[in-house]
Amino acid sequence: MDLLSKGKYETLKDVEVVWQLPAAGAAAAKGVVFLAHGCSHGAVDFWPKSAGCPQCTGLPEEMNITLHVLTRGYAAVAISSYDRRMSRCWQNMWGSRDEILNSASDQADFTRVETALKALLARERLEAAPLFAFGASSGGGFVLGLPPVMPGVFSGVAAQIMGGAPKHFEAYERARETDSVVSHWPPTALVHMPRDGHIGTLVGMNLQELKALKIPHLEIQIPPQPLTPLYMVQRCAPEVDEATSKAIYEALKAADYLDAEGFLRHNPRLAPDWRLILQRANVPGVTSGKLRLEPDLSPLAEELNHLYGAHEISSESTTDLLDWWEASLAAIPADMRAVGIHGEQVETVRR
Repeated sequence: MDLLSKGKYETLKDVEVVWQLPAAGAAAAKGVVFLAHGCSHGAVDFWPKSAGCPQCTGLPEEMNITLHVLTRGYAAVAISSYDRRMSRCWQNMWGSRDEILNSASDQADFTRVETALKALLARERLEAAPLFAFGASSGGGFVLGLPPVMPGVFSGVAAQIMGGAPKHFEAYERARETDSVVSHWPPTALVHMPRDGHIGTLVGMNLQELKALKIPHLEIQIPPQPLTPLYMVQRCAPEVDEATSKAIYEALKAADYLDAEGFLRHNPRLAPDWRLILQRANVPGVTSGKLRLEPDLSPLAEELNHLYGAHEISSESTTDLLDWWEASLAAIPADMRAVGIHGEQVETVRR
């Protein structure tokens, strides 16, 4: 995790941004990955606290995604939604292209993201670099809504634990047929947890649509996983050490919170008594307050949600996703590729 200690926090055009270049620098970067958080979260979750980002809160799945991105030679840029006081979700992008464009304002998330990315990538000389977008939950819906209002910008998008509106991709193709948009829809990955049947149904509809339109697409499923004695230290170090990881496992096992194979019997969000179980078992760090246990701030809560496999951001698919994005980009003729942050010019809209 030493690589993540170089994350940089700043406010660009009143937008909260945390970013980092790969070790080889901007000139050698393969591209840029924009990271969009879920509800109740922010850009600060993707990096640990450091001198460059004292505001960072560092959650395990988000940080592991960032680590994969940087290790593969990409610049990572996380941006926070406009709403920092209530749900902290992204704006709803389920609407026609004209409706979303006409909502452009200083508060509209797509306007803020575009403005911040243009400022940062111009300054760091990454304007022409391939730009990819990854989002989870609300962030997943948000990134699926970006290509219609930022055509020609993204070389690939990935939505995790979220799908796009029905007929969303067909509407984009109709815009291309009428010459209001020239750029092709970017290769699209949909990553979901089969335990969430509602999102699974939506993703299934999206996949059928993408296939019918011959848009490059990828489905990745993330199934439930068992808790093991060393799982938490492997995911949550240094906040969780080996002894604490084993104690967490033993406490949940003794309380029958796990089945015989280590799978969680209950959805941790709906059965939050796991915190009380750990307290009663005197798990190191729980009673002292060393371990964060608050919803949306707790590494343990995130990892238990991840293991249950219903609705949680996951780093499991990051390598497969990056592999697929790279292969998809290589398969697109050079004159048909997205051109980076400046993209295709769109009609002037009301501000």
